[in-house]
Amino acid sequence: MVVEDLEPSSEYAIRLSINNRYGRSDGAIIKQTTLPDTFMKKLILVIVLPLSLAVFFVVVICLKFRPIFRAEKPDQIEKTEMLLQGDWVELERSEVKLDEMLGEGAFGEVYKGEVQIGVEKRPCAVKKVKENATTLEKRDLLNELKIMVTVGEHSNVVSLIGACTRNEPILVIVRLAENGCLLSHLRKNRERQYINFKAESAVHFTSVDKITIARDVANGMLHLSNKKCVHRDLAARNVLLGKNNVAMVSDFGLSRDVYESGEYENTSGGMLPVRWMAIESLEDYIYTTQTDVWSFGVVLWEIESGGRKPYSGLGGIEIVDFLKSGKRLQQPDGCSDEIYQIMTSCWNLKPSKRPTFQDLVTSLEQELEKRGASTHT
Repeated sequence: MVVEDLEPSSEYAIRLSINNRYGRSDGAIIKQTTLPDTFMKKLILVIVLPLSLAVFFVVVICLKFRPIFRAEKPDQIEKTEMLLQGDWVELERSEVKLDEMLGEGAFGEVYKGEVQIGVEKRPCAVKKVKENATTLEKRDLLNELKIMVTVGEHSNVVSLIGACTRNEPILVIVRLAENGCLLSHLRKNRERQYINFKAESAVHFTSVDKITIARDVANGMLHLSNKKCVHRDLAARNVLLGKNNVAMVSDFGLSRDVYESGEYENTSGGMLPVRWMAIESLEDYIYTTQTDVWSFGVVLWEIESGGRKPYSGLGGIEIVDFLKSGKRLQQPDGCSDEIYQIMTSCWNLKPSKRPTFQDLVTSLEQELEKRGASTHT
């Protein structure tokens, strides 16, 4: 193959992959650098090189006769870049009170807290990075902050209250989800069917409760899609429950501590949540609102199965083969045919044939109406 009209003196990465009736290989990356442009080479020799030498000579003379040249430390430059003011509400640290820790990873921590805005005190959750975090991890938190500003406020999204960025550590203050993680409640709800124990934290989910939670998640994802935000990691573990078990989508845009969780598996694309990913994401690393819809189908399966592990017993590569053969997750016990049909519609091989999040909200509200439940969000 001859590739023309390439830029001179540029490195190109070419992926070679083999396709046949048995499937497609992961391929190999070949890097090749194009030859320099002869005109540019002559220009460098005739003009640029002499000028560069002249500038270098002037700089040396200036430095020799200058008393002291004090360079700004790299960490000071990084800190200046990190603390640029954004469009969020900048809060004083004295207005934020941290209580008990809600969770932590290798580099980040989340605390339950309270923030004072004017005369009002509001419960909140506070995200911060640990002292040993690198500049990259600090920027990850700032990136999430910027995404939350873009996403704005919504009842089914963990929305931003404000941030403290003038000094370190950076604090990101978000709405508190009083009832915690959806996945843990799903598992407790399933366990209480088999084990006779008393736990005030365990929530009993009826079929209406499960559909309501699914509708809330779809509604939150509809808001994200309208804001042109692709989640990339929608799963029950990333859904939180607020008052009255109102579901809120969380952790969009955040570079999570993926090595801390067994739900992320090593593939040629890195550590990925394989069991929640669409087939095109697994094969070609494509992420769109349609791939989020696929993930929503898996979340709906988690809700109906009581928080079970999707594709239990299969490894990452086996899951790809399983899906390519046309197989899908089985209908959970107690799940109605109508809900399972909504689920499987999310797993269509053709992204264009999957429902939109608006379609999903409408379908789930219709299921609630059939059961005589309120569809008010």
